[in-house]
Amino acid sequence: MRGKFNFLNNKFLSFFIMLCIGLIASFIYYVPDIYRYFKTGELYIGIGDGLKQMLPFQLYLYNHMKSFQMFYDVSFGLGGDYFTNLTYYYATSPVSHLTFLLLALYRVLFNHETYQLVNDMIHMQYATAIIKCALVFTAIYYMMREIRIKPMYAMLTAILYSWSTIFYYFSYTWSFYSDVMIYLPLSILGVEQLLRRKSIVVLVISIGLTMFSNFYLAYYETIIVGTYFLFRIIRPSKRDVIIKGQALLLGILSAVTGAMIGNIGFIRGVQSYLQNDRSIESMNIPLLIEFSKDENLFYGGFHLIIIFLAMVALLCFPLYKHYYFKLFSILTWILLLGSLTPYFGSMFNGFSMPQMRWVYALAFSTSVLTGLFMHYLSELKLKHVLYASIPITLIIFISFILQENKQLWIIYVPITIILFILYFKRTHKQRIKLLIISTLILCQWTVVQNYHYDSQLTYFPDKDELLQKDIYDIKTHKALDLLKKDAHDDLRRIELPYPTSHNVPMYYDINGTMLYSSIFNKDILKFYEKDLQIIMPKLKNSYYSGLSKRNNLMSLMNVDYYISQYNDGPALFNHYSKFNSSANYTVYKNPYQLPSVRVVNHLYAEDDLNNALDREHAMLKGAIVKKGNTAYSDHAIDIYQHASMSVFGGNLKDDTLNIVNKVGGVELTIPEDKVKQYKELYIEMYADIISPVDEDFYIKVNDYKIERPEKKYRYRRKPQPFIMNVKADNKIKISFPKGTYQFYIKHIYGEDYSVLTEAAGQYKHQDLRFHKYNNKFAVNLKGRQQGMLVIPMPYEKGLRAVIDGKHVDVQKVNYMMTGIKVNKGDELLEIRYAPPYMRTGLVIMFVGIIVLGIIQSLLLFQKRNKKKN
Repeated sequence: MRGKFNFLNNKFLSFFIMLCIGLIASFIYYVPDIYRYFKTGELYIGIGDGLKQMLPFQLYLYNHMKSFQMFYDVSFGLGGDYFTNLTYYYATSPVSHLTFLLLALYRVLFNHETYQLVNDMIHMQYATAIIKCALVFTAIYYMMREIRIKPMYAMLTAILYSWSTIFYYFSYTWSFYSDVMIYLPLSILGVEQLLRRKSIVVLVISIGLTMFSNFYLAYYETIIVGTYFLFRIIRPSKRDVIIKGQALLLGILSAVTGAMIGNIGFIRGVQSYLQNDRSIESMNIPLLIEFSKDENLFYGGFHLIIIFLAMVALLCFPLYKHYYFKLFSILTWILLLGSLTPYFGSMFNGFSMPQMRWVYALAFSTSVLTGLFMHYLSELKLKHVLYASIPITLIIFISFILQENKQLWIIYVPITIILFILYFKRTHKQRIKLLIISTLILCQWTVVQNYHYDSQLTYFPDKDELLQKDIYDIKTHKALDLLKKDAHDDLRRIELPYPTSHNVPMYYDINGTMLYSSIFNKDILKFYEKDLQIIMPKLKNSYYSGLSKRNNLMSLMNVDYYISQYNDGPALFNHYSKFNSSANYTVYKNPYQLPSVRVVNHLYAEDDLNNALDREHAMLKGAIVKKGNTAYSDHAIDIYQHASMSVFGGNLKDDTLNIVNKVGGVELTIPEDKVKQYKELYIEMYADIISPVDEDFYIKVNDYKIERPEKKYRYRRKPQPFIMNVKADNKIKISFPKGTYQFYIKHIYGEDYSVLTEAAGQYKHQDLRFHKYNNKFAVNLKGRQQGMLVIPMPYEKGLRAVIDGKHVDVQKVNYMMTGIKVNKGDELLEIRYAPPYMRTGLVIMFVGIIVLGIIQSLLLFQKRNKKKN
């Protein structure tokens, strides 16, 4: 018994030691980034999606998880199931959960206040990257040891993989992606233990972790690990204890059991994908890559730079007699050939837009191949190494000459070749081999530093950019907190329209009107693009922002303040001076505020409403449902028929507008008597560029200007007809920069805001208040109202409502909002949320754990019986 305990102790001690070595190696890897942070303020966060999504999403999840809030919140854009929608990012990532735990301990230890949270989360990016790098190191080390590679070469492999440029790139741009670099070697370790030891524990755990962590990454892993597993059972190793049919059966059982254990995160991810809308314009995928500097995997590549020795190893054909060397050589050849066509990246991205995220698999295979090469080096002759070195050496030095970037790591190529010559010519082979390994480690470290300065430097922001780009500022945070204190309840919103694509409300912990996320409820986009035709600052996927300063919508969505650096407030909003911020903001206050929730009696049918202005009015007077109880008759009048049009700076034929001057467009003239009674005009139109396809453009209606991305922009949404609302005037000038456009005007409606004024007065007396608690929302109904309670937050299937202890139905109204029927005498409404199938998922997870225990016990029992026999 004592011997068994010693064995366990030694095993755990060995793991602890390797993890510590991994932490030391990871710290060395990140020393330059830590130095740059303290020296120049450079952040290890991407200037694009890093600041726009990764940092605010982590802040948002931390704030919600630390107080155990339910998975729906009104502050997630316009509201929604943030847990399900953020499963693509951090919501189900165990590494992120560890980050949040460390952050909580860090903040308690140093007694940091609320306004230091953003700075603390920035610090956590370094801590998380180091920990994750150490986990990657440890996982691949044990994988290499499982296939009987000596510790020295296993550690070399671990350093090459964990120090790869793709890990560096993933960890600062989309940090959740680098989680998969832990799961890949862990899964391969599991496959090897299944086939070599008849043990499924590691494989099941790795599959469960991957599926729970991220459904998108699980798809990648299914392709890569599935391919590896098929290779292994088609051509088994001599050391495998189970083969073919039995191996396939256990592999399937492991996959199913792992899926059961990780089902909660996976189901949430699949649900989020199914309810998402990523409609983009069709794009032609070329057969071959552009063969530019960015695609060069051997020198100066944007995503991955392969250690040159891997290419030497790949051409050392005498080593193909070894099972794993041949296996990883074949996999590397497949991945290298795949890198030549964008269709390979499209396959990994669900047969949609090509992405290079799959190259972490190539970093893995080439790192393993390099470790195997060093392990079997003594079996080669000098001529094998020298001949194999010629192609990659030529590629590197030609790249060095042709490309403008001169990278220091290139000096290690001749040094390594010289060391190989010495190895084969001299007697102290072990010492020279240690020198070769040390040189490779120094080379990989230098590759990453060159990669940082050559390919990535412009994507790293510094501390000052948070303030300079109006992303986050402590003084502004304090000023916004004062505005929040003045709010009637917990469902009031503040619109911060600039910067247009950053999740700024999440930095400040306020209810806003924008969201930039790859996944969210598609009903919101339908509300924007089709139902209300709201023009947004950017025509891009994964995004909605603002309400186009349309006063009706801003009152309907409880927007109390509009805060901008420009003098561009909504038409009816008043200047508000009580806002003390570091930035030069202009604050506007809504004088026509509606109660956060309202009880309405007029229900209008969707089919009776033919234009966006009618729909706004219907929502102000009552609510819009599939089948109504009130006919809508007060339709908006189209005054476009009274307008005359002239073209300037170009020509218009049918729907094609050709602008030949620097600026051109059309000018509308409307009779004065047709517009004088209105405060704003709603101009419904369609406009999109035909050529040039590689230039951004704008659409300007009088003083209202909207930017649009180039036709070739990969995340560009398919354009829809939209409404631009401008101050009522009998002269309307619509202008574009030089180019050719598809353009037509459909309708022009006038808005006098009498319906809004009436609604603000009518509903003011209801004074119903919406309160948010950690596990529920609550409304005191006061027992006086009967009708449809309208809550301006997106409807989700998991919403459950209880009035005075009785369950009531929750339904969708106003295209995407939440409605609940109430009666006189009703006092307290409570709303809770649980993602669909969550309880079922928990049951399946626990059953999966039990199944794992049963299967593994049976396998151990079989092994013991076999040994006895």
